[in-house]
Parts: sequence; structure tokens; C-alpha cells
Amino acid sequence: FTEMPTDNFVESSFWNFDALFQPQQHPARDQHDTFFLLDPAEAPQLPPGYSSKVKKVHSQGGYGSQGYRYEWKVEEARKNLLRTHTTSASARALFRLARQEKFTPVKYFSIDRVFRNESLDATHLAEFHQVEGVVADRGLTLGHLMGTLKQFFTKLGISQLRFKPAYNPYTEPSMEVFSYHEGLKKWVEVGNSGVFRP
Repeated sequence: FTEMPTDNFVESSFWNFDALFQPQQHPARDQHDTFFLLDPAEAPQLPPGYSSKVKKVHSQGGYGSQGYRYEWKVEEARKNLLRTHTTSASARALFRLARQEKFTPVKYFSIDRVFRNESLDATHLAEFHQVEGVVADRGLTLGHLMGTLKQFFTKLGISQLRFKPAYNPYTEPSMEVFSYHEGLKKWVEVGNSGVFRP
């Protein structure tokens, strides 16, 4: 695995949400869930050709999706925030990979801070570290993903795992990963995963 650059805690809504096909009216974009910035409030620019493709998928669909059928607004996409996940770094890495003349299989990872406007409790903090991994190749299946996650968590000493189907705007199929927590005496979510949409 090669480490992805994750040195930007401030991210545009485009890379944090839009490029990951999260609709602009999604509740995660609400100020109760996301820390939006006042200064600088907006990203200076978005990748022109790519942002128009993202707009089209949101508003009209494409690649097997019917889209969300709404008027996508560049003003919303330019809003700056404290990133809510490092998946924005994965979106940037996959964008760079797609621009290469010849496809080369890759394995990326990152470990870095993310920020969410959460109510604090035993399983939620407003700032935490996220571990992210991306494997890009042809012929991969959900079974490959499950095997990789099982191996990753086993190496961390977490062996009691459950996989549960989930919904993510940017992956299909998607899964949440749960582990039994002896201290809390319950199953807690330790990860989220899925196969990226085209």
C-alpha cells in the first residue's frame, strides 16, 4: 500500500461530498453534522471538466444511475469545511488515477484526522482518526474486500467481526463492519466499506 496525501484538513464540499455522489440536500451537509468554514468560506476553483461530469451524474444520472434529479449548484460544491472523512483524499487519488494514460492497479491507504459535529458519547467524538484503504484493479469482488478487512482487523487484534449491508452514496454494494466490544458489552461499528461506483 502507498500512503495517500491527506495534508488538507480544510476541504471543499465538492471533494468531501459531491465527488462521492452525496446529494447537496443530504442531512450530512447540515451544520449539525459538518463544521463549515467562514474564512475562507469557498474553494477558489473546482476541476472544470470533472466538476461538470459530477454535476451531470447528480442532476441527470449516468453510469447506470438515474441520478438524484435536482439542480446541482456549484456554489454549494465550493463551500469549505473541515473534512468529515478521509474518503475525500480517496476521491482525489482516484481522480488522479483516472487521468493517467494507462491504468495501473494501485493500493492506497491513509491515517489522518477527520471532524464531525457529533454529540460526544462512548462511541462518538467531534475529532477522530480514520484509517482509509483503497484498492483499484480489475476483477475485484465484495469477497476480496471482506477478506482484506478481515485480515486488517485481525492484525489489529480484532477477530470478532460482523458485516452488515449498508448504504453509502459512493459505494455499491456497501457494508458496515462491527466488532464485539467487551468493555461496552455490545457490537460497535468499527468501519464502513464498499465498492466504489464507476
